[in-house]
Order: sequence, then structure tokens, then C-alpha cells
Amino acid sequence: MPAKITICYPDQPAIESFLYEDNGYRLGRSHECELLLDHPTVSRQHAKVAHLNEIWQLDDERSRNGTKVNGIAITHSTLKDDAIISIGELDCLFETKSSKQVDAIITHNAWRLSSSQTPTSIPLTEHLKQNLSEQLQNIIMLTGTQRGIVLLGDTLASLNVSIAHGMQRNDFKLSDFEGSVGAITRCFESGQNVVAMDVSCHELLSARKSIELKQIAALACIPLFYEHKVVGIVYTDSKMSDKVLTELDIEILSSMSQQLEATVQAMLLQQSIDSLQLILNENSIWTSSDKDCSLLNLCH
Repeated sequence: MPAKITICYPDQPAIESFLYEDNGYRLGRSHECELLLDHPTVSRQHAKVAHLNEIWQLDDERSRNGTKVNGIAITHSTLKDDAIISIGELDCLFETKSSKQVDAIITHNAWRLSSSQTPTSIPLTEHLKQNLSEQLQNIIMLTGTQRGIVLLGDTLASLNVSIAHGMQRNDFKLSDFEGSVGAITRCFESGQNVVAMDVSCHELLSARKSIELKQIAALACIPLFYEHKVVGIVYTDSKMSDKVLTELDIEILSSMSQQLEATVQAMLLQQSIDSLQLILNENSIWTSSDKDCSLLNLCH
């Protein structure tokens, strides 16, 4: 029976791999290993997993920091379903799957990725926020998180919640904000993705008392750009203790964020047009009542 192994990093997306009966798999930091684990506590060739006599078996390869199964140090172990394999300080979830289940997972993942990459047309002005809301809902659905927000602003001080699903639309800087202020701040200031798998173990976020109080298990933040400047943040998280954000989830999130970016850019352009139209109306460029002073006519 095939198996799936999910390598969980505390501060980057988890990596899912499928294991098949006719192969042996080396786990370690070396690029010669079939399952590459990029972490300083992992030996170059740390352990080996193979399917022998209809059973999945794990052997430690005399690693420096040892191998554990469900918290117990081993040199050799038979793997059962839902086993937690600890390679150095990395935890890996081992799950046996039937061939049909593997095919179904691969097909479903392909659908999720394809759905995230399907472009949406830019709607009319009055529907831009509705479009933004639908895109956020799609992010939550396709990544399997529980809630999310879109924040817009050209400075950290002006950043405010524009759209929210599963969360209150409070100012994110307030103490009663339900998400991670630290993750949002870091994402906005760095202009880079922030992903935390086990937030309680994250190098920077774990020190924040709010993380423990709000019981956030996993989160991801993606910056939104306009003319090479950060103008917003897409934030999504989950309180489910077993939630794993995989590389596919982050690829989906990044793809969907590009669509969100297009909508946000359209909103900003429309705001500029509205401001110009207001100026034209206030200045009364034309005195004749039969003249239309809209921006559209200015272009002709």
C-alpha cells in the first residue's frame, strides 16, 4: 500500500511526498536523498524508509540527532498509520493510502491549483469590492484555512481591514484584533511572504503573547503591490492544531493574490478617476449646461 509523508517545517510550507511500495527512500540533508529535509538538525543521510514484507519500515542511519517515532527514539521501527516521525527537530506525518486515494489526492490538488490560476475578469466599479470578497473566500476554500482578511493602505499606519471572512473587521492594530499583528507587520515592512506552520515555535512570532491567547496554529501573509510598492496584505490563518500549509497551499495563495492585486489596482485607479472627476466638477470647467464634463469626454 502506498503512503504519504508530510514534512512539517515551523516557518515554511510543509512538503508532501508519496511513497510507493517498490522503492526505498533516504531522508536527509544530502541532495542524493530521495526525501530532502533542509534543516540543520538533520544529518546528510539521516534515515531510510522502505516497504518490506507488506510493511513500511523505518531505520535510523546512525544520525547525529537521532530518529523518533511518536516521541520514542528508535534505530528500527515498523510504521503504522498516522505515525509522527521526528527527524532531528523536524516532525513528519506518515499516512498509508490506497492507490485510489493517492490518485484522488493528486487529482484534487491539480483541481485546486487550476482553480486558483483561472483568471477573473475585472468587473464594473460598483462590484470591485464584491469581487475582492469572492476572491478571499476562494483563498480560504482552496487552502483549507478557516478565515482571512484583506488589508489595504500605503503605509503601516494607514493599513485597515477592507474585506474580512470569519473575522471581525476591527482595526488590526487594536488589541482585540483576532489575527496576528506581528505577522502582518513583518509582511508589510519586508514585502515578503510570512508563513508559520506551528506558530508557537516560530522564531519571531512565538514570543508574542497574542499568539498563545488567540490560539493561532498556522498562518500565511502575502503582500499586495501597486507600482512596486506594498499597498495591502492578504492574511489567512487557522486555529486547527493539525492544519498544515503545504507548498501547494502557498502556490495557490500566491496565484490568487495576483488576482487580488489586479482587483486592488483597479480599485486604486478608480479612486484616482473619481478624485479627478470631483475636481473637474468642483472647478466647473464648462459653464455651458449642455456640455458633459466627464473624464470620458475629456479623452475625445
